Amino acid sequence: MTLLQTSVSRPQIFICTLLSSGSLVDQCTQILEGDRYSLVHATYDNFFEIVEQDKHRIDCLILAENAALPRIVGDLHREAILLPAVLLPEKGQMDQDQSENSENSAAQQNDSAYHIAEVRIKGNLQECIIQGIDQAIAQFLQLSTACRIPHTAQSEATASETEAIRQNLTLQQQRLSQKLKERLGYLGIYYKRNPQQFFHKLSTEEQEDYLLILKRDYRDIILNYFRQGSAVNQEIDDFVTQLFFADISIIKILEIHMELMDAFAKKLKLEGRNEEVLLDYRLTLIDIMAHLCEMYRRSIPNTH
Repeated sequence: MTLLQTSVSRPQIFICTLLSSGSLVDQCTQILEGDRYSLVHATYDNFFEIVEQDKHRIDCLILAENAALPRIVGDLHREAILLPAVLLPEKGQMDQDQSENSENSAAQQNDSAYHIAEVRIKGNLQECIIQGIDQAIAQFLQLSTACRIPHTAQSEATASETEAIRQNLTLQQQRLSQKLKERLGYLGIYYKRNPQQFFHKLSTEEQEDYLLILKRDYRDIILNYFRQGSAVNQEIDDFVTQLFFADISIIKILEIHMELMDAFAKKLKLEGRNEEVLLDYRLTLIDIMAHLCEMYRRSIPNTH
């Protein structure tokens, strides 16, 4: 079963649902009908066939929060599939969730089932579902590759599986952000940042993991910067996006650059080569700074 894209002037948001209640399916269909969304309603028998086939086109999952959810999430993690997600409680849980809404909202990140950017709907579906989808997509775009997946799944994940999840996360964020740029321009969801995911708000361990990723990515940019036919422009865009959403300081970027240049200088010295060639890579740093400044400029709402 494949998602079908209708002919519209702007990209649609593709939604895949996995709901055990027929009434929830009917409500979602009624609320989300129109040219903004395209829906496919999966069953427990064909869900993974649909997701595996269309994982690079699906923009958001809507999942029933029930006893089957841990198994579904575990399978998604094992296949390194990360997508924006909205969780809908079973009917029996709806009243309890509404009464505990204020208490649970602060603890939502610690109670994540799929990933920390998921959104739980608590309240009237008619009023909350569209906002929930927008929030899920916005938070997913801000999700750090150094984030922790829920403990039960993380404890079973191997290093290779974790790396696969991170790589897939980056690809999904790139694809989704490009679609949103086409649909919304440079403002709107694409540039909404979550201060809770800023670098200085991360734990010490998360900061260390995030810096390792940034240093690795910056090293790749340096090595590819003057190579013909490389995808360095896309690498720079992706790197700057990480800096922007994590609110990385200019000083930290300079530290990463100087640390890498020092390492290269020592290597060149051991090889008896002139280290002055490294001065050319000041252009790389300037290029990244220019991209970052442009991103901040475009993130400021136009008041005219």
